Amino acid sequence: MGNMIKSTPIKNIKFQKYRGFYEEQTLELKPITLLFGRNSVGKSASLRLLPILSAASRKRRGNKSVLDYSAPALRGANFGDIISNGQISSAMTFSIEWPDLSYQFSIRNIDESTEIVTNFCLKNPISCFSGEVSVASNPKAAAPDYSSFDIAYDGENRFDIWKLEGIRPSIAEGTEENQTAKQLRESLDAFGESVFWLEAIRSSVPRFFELTLGSDGSISSDGSGVAQALRQSSMVGDGISEAVSAWLEKTCNCMLSSSASSSVAVFNRQVFPFNVTLKSGAQIAVKDIGEGIAQALPVVTICHQARLGKLGPHPILAFEQPELHLHPTATVQLADEIISCVVSNSEARHVIETHAESMLLAVQIAIVEKRIKPSDAIVYWVNNDDAGTHLRPITFDDEGFPIGGWPQGVFRETLDQSRRLSELRIETGVN
Repeated sequence: MGNMIKSTPIKNIKFQKYRGFYEEQTLELKPITLLFGRNSVGKSASLRLLPILSAASRKRRGNKSVLDYSAPALRGANFGDIISNGQISSAMTFSIEWPDLSYQFSIRNIDESTEIVTNFCLKNPISCFSGEVSVASNPKAAAPDYSSFDIAYDGENRFDIWKLEGIRPSIAEGTEENQTAKQLRESLDAFGESVFWLEAIRSSVPRFFELTLGSDGSISSDGSGVAQALRQSSMVGDGISEAVSAWLEKTCNCMLSSSASSSVAVFNRQVFPFNVTLKSGAQIAVKDIGEGIAQALPVVTICHQARLGKLGPHPILAFEQPELHLHPTATVQLADEIISCVVSNSEARHVIETHAESMLLAVQIAIVEKRIKPSDAIVYWVNNDDAGTHLRPITFDDEGFPIGGWPQGVFRETLDQSRRLSELRIETGVN
């Protein structure tokens, strides 16, 4: 699952002129961060910024763009697709903040083949650097060197020049300034490996699967690989498959049977059945126990991988609609399972886009029961108006009541339907 790099958890990300977010927005990363809102308001765009910036943080060869447009979370988009209102002459601004470091940078599109960072600001408790691209630094060059930056140290021009590769500083080490750049590179390296994103439309689980040598238990953004991850867990006895099996037993009265599954030969290949065991003792394929349960399996598995330290020191779990296809009762079980991982001192940040009120209620109940602290959770109501899209933060007091309050009418749809049904019965004389 990648090399483990020493890191500190990210506190928040900020963004401006990205998608519908024309004004600067802040997304805090708490142990539990929930994103609510109506359809097509920007919830998914907010959450996908985590894997997008994570991909941009990785070292790439031959960078011709700042963002990695091959990243799955961008879904084939280009700069013009993600800049607010398609204003390709404008610039997007992003900020990543750690407890001891903050990094803000702006991205502009110069032409169809050139995307650059135009300026950045890098701060830690003892240093502050700001840089602007030195387009005219070599007027005799055949083309401007957009990777060179004139650096000001604490507001005073020191005539230093830094290079950027994408969003990563690439300069010689040795001075105090360079040590800060090194700190940023190490933090970006860790961020590049820390985001585990599950998209909303996940792939169907397999009926049979192969377990190849060297498999590291990774689960892809579409949920594929969950069967291999659970089989590998049962083989090494790390507790992940047992935890997932316990969730299955609570949710649908069956248990994971991968630890007892023997391999079979299919077209001269050794494969394993992906089964569960029913209360009767019969085994059936996970594929046949319901789409909702199968869709939730990658969510539960990744949560327990993070809880047991398999995903690095400070993983960020970014889930789109984890409750997809689940019955409300199963959604409650899923919400409680995520809460239980937080209670078990998981180092993960669970960032969840959801339409399920039970996710919110699970957080509030956990606060009232003193299993988590109010500071462990934050909810964002995502909404848009004439000025653009906004993230409205909502926190909680010690009794689980929201601070700041919900917008009027949120989660009242069922109540309104019940009232309408009652009124119709009165109008039509139905008792």
